[in-house]
Formats: sequence, structure tokens, C-alpha cells
Amino acid sequence: MSRRAFTLIELLVVIAIIAILIALLLPAVQQAREAARRTQCKNNLKQLGLALHNYMDTHRVFPPGSSGTRSPTTTNWCSASSGNATAMGLGAPWTVMILPFLDETPRYNTFDFNLKFMSSTNVLCGCANDTPSRVINTKFQCPSDPASGTAAINNYFGVQGGGTAVPAAPGGCSTSADARVFYNNGGLFYNSSTSPRDFTDGMSNVFLIGETKYAQHPSGRPDGFHITWASSAKYDGSGTPCTLAAARLQINSSTLDPLKTNTFDVQTQLFGSRHTGGCHFLLADGSVQFVSENINLATYQTMAIRDDGLPTGGAL
Repeated sequence: MSRRAFTLIELLVVIAIIAILIALLLPAVQQAREAARRTQCKNNLKQLGLALHNYMDTHRVFPPGSSGTRSPTTTNWCSASSGNATAMGLGAPWTVMILPFLDETPRYNTFDFNLKFMSSTNVLCGCANDTPSRVINTKFQCPSDPASGTAAINNYFGVQGGGTAVPAAPGGCSTSADARVFYNNGGLFYNSSTSPRDFTDGMSNVFLIGETKYAQHPSGRPDGFHITWASSAKYDGSGTPCTLAAARLQINSSTLDPLKTNTFDVQTQLFGSRHTGGCHFLLADGSVQFVSENINLATYQTMAIRDDGLPTGGAL
């Protein structure tokens, strides 16, 4: 008895149909995966918001954005002419201070708060705090960022303020030809201790944490210098607040990629994400909003300022 078999042409047709179906389904699968990553990224911000509010319930204020013994009394207070940044008494950043409220007490206990903290990896404490600062903490990483899991970087920066111009001293400061900025009109900044009464614009109208895709990655510089989620602020001729940024430039407006190039001179001036069209922000009331990269720049900047009277209607 003869048996019917597939001809070569029939096999090729079946293979072609399968290839077409795969080509049609692959983008949908990728979109579904990105939607899941985006949801996780938003949830990370919500958890950080809960931790910040639990910290405030305990201490009556939000943690300092960064801390140290440097006194902001001159226009160049963030720059140490000696270059000896470790002499400035580098203290713990907000990212470390909230660890117990993120169910991270064992990690919190690996730090010695009687010692200084490293800032960028070329300005080390030279003490026991250097090691835990370099350990990856996924609670500060957005899974949409291809750098996630490859180094101890941070995708969530505290919002230290906003506006085109750096606030006047005392408080405001910049280095590196005004490219690395310290603001003090937001919710988290150098030696800040803000509480709800300081947010006169309303806590639902002010950004507290924003996504960033610009945190310097070791692969982006030949020397490998970068910051980590536990970096203290850096005070020297090229000082930078490390875990803080300001709403100065439009969301996603820089095309620099920290995986490929130096982003130290842009990472403090804007926020951004690997999501299409904008990035997430945690507001001071604990809610999370996705803010379009096409938002009016002036509106966006005022959303980062806690007490300028604008805007009154929120980001949307």
C-alpha cells in the first residue's frame, strides 16, 4: 500500500506560515514582557514611597536626600578646592536611610553610620562601608533598564528641586561648568529634613522620586567610575549629589547612554526611563504617576518645587 507524504513545496509552505506567525507574535510577546517590567518598575516606586512615609512617621521628617558636614554658605560650597571629598564628612543618602522600612534591616546593619560613605567609585570611604555600597539592590533598579542587574546602579533618584536656574546659595550650587547641580527647592536635597508642612503646594502636586536612565554605569567610562544606589554626595571640583536629580531639562531629552558614555554631566539635571514616552514619578503623597516626556517644561519644573504655589492641578 502506498503512503501519501508531504512534498517539499508543502513543507516549505508550512515553514513559511510558521515564520510569519512568529514574526507577528514576537512584537506582542515583547510588548507583554515590557508591560510586566513597567508594572514592576511602578511597584518599586510605590514601595519606596511607603518606605519614605514610614520613615517620616517614625522620624517626623523625610530622610535627608544626602548628608554631610559641608556648610552651604558660599556659592561654591559643593566644590572642595582641595579635591579631598572624603574630608567633607560624607553621610548616608536617603536610599540607605530607608532600608529598614523596605524590609532590608540586615542590609542596613552592614553599614557603619559612624563611618563615612563612598560617593562615586573613585571617591571611596576606604572603610567597611565601601563593600555593601557595591552590592546590587534590585529594589532600586527598574527591570526595563538593560543595565539592571549588571551593577549596583540606581534607577530612582530623589527630586531635589526644579527650575532652569540653580537656586542661589545658601543651598543651591553647581560644578563642572554648571552641569552637575545641587538644588534645594524640592523634597529631598543636601541635609534636607522636609515634612508635610513644607509642601505648601500640596503633597499630591510635588514630585519626590523620579525614574532615571542616566545613572553612570561602569561600562560607560574607560576608568569604570560610576555611582551606586548607596552613594553619598560627592564634594570636590566635579561634585555631584549622586542619588538626586533636578527637573531642569525635559524628561528623556538627553540621548546619552550611561552604558556607552559618560553621563555624570547630565544625570543630575533630568529624569528619564527606558519606557516609551516618559517616566514614572512618585509624588510626595505616595501616589505614582507616569509623566509624559512632552509635558510643558515649565509645568514639569514647578512640579519638582515644593512651595512655589504652582501648579495647582497636578501633572496630568
